[in-house]
Amino acid sequence: MKGLIIINSFTSSPAISYKAWRLMSEFRLKGIECDVVKTVDLPVIYKNGIETIPDIDEWGFCVYLDKDKYLIDAIEKRMPVFNSGKSTFLCDDKMVTFQALRNSGIRTPLTIPAPLCYSQSPDQGSIDLFLDIVEKELGYPMICKESYGSLGKQVYLIKNREELELKNKELINVTHLFQKFYSESQGRDYRVLTIGGKVVASMERINDHDFRSNIAEGGVGKPVTLSPEFIEMAEKVSNILGLDYGGIDLIKANDGKPVFIEANSNCFFSEIEKVTKINITKILVEHIISRLKDMNLI
Repeated sequence: MKGLIIINSFTSSPAISYKAWRLMSEFRLKGIECDVVKTVDLPVIYKNGIETIPDIDEWGFCVYLDKDKYLIDAIEKRMPVFNSGKSTFLCDDKMVTFQALRNSGIRTPLTIPAPLCYSQSPDQGSIDLFLDIVEKELGYPMICKESYGSLGKQVYLIKNREELELKNKELINVTHLFQKFYSESQGRDYRVLTIGGKVVASMERINDHDFRSNIAEGGVGKPVTLSPEFIEMAEKVSNILGLDYGGIDLIKANDGKPVFIEANSNCFFSEIEKVTKINITKILVEHIISRLKDMNLI
């Protein structure tokens, strides 16, 4: 059996290349060869109601290192995919993630999604009414996030009404949301890696120069021992979202308890492997092989 590793065609991120290479290397040690294929090489075409993609029969499973929901759906009809299309969908849209976790007992920030707006010149009275609600519920500073985004690039700190109005105007036709800002965790969070619904590694990310702790924004990882409450939350989130592997981001509130921030279905391993000295890629490969054996595919 050969494996298929899918990566995005339009990024040259070293972290993605490293992750694909690490997966290939660990699978090879288990006697399984893998090919890395870019999304553009597998176009999905619908003709007369029939879905077609280039022949992928030479591969028996797929590790999907992208978020393209159309391609993952097509591949998943033909072979097992890790993570699944459903899990990828639930994690990709930040508001959908919160909807999936509602009524589960997971503590999350107060969150208000912006109403969908198609117009280039929307009614100002409606905008003001919505922003009044956001301002009253969240106060300043607050967080604004685009619903789709990675590496902290689409996350903004809003400090006053003027900034709120400007950012909402900028994103008026982009799905976004507003959240409570936990000042006690500014520039700090916990990245918790789960595989098969269990925590396998964790690190604290610290950024003294930005409110975002992301490594891509200058954050630095360091080893951390999590309390049982943090482990329990990360594992519960991972299982609700059905993640074979995931990066669960948590912060610590003033009361010392965890607050869920985001779940990542396509998290990078380079920094956390370096910080923890844990071979996360090997654990993931062993998990995937175990899943394939359960399916009687190997």
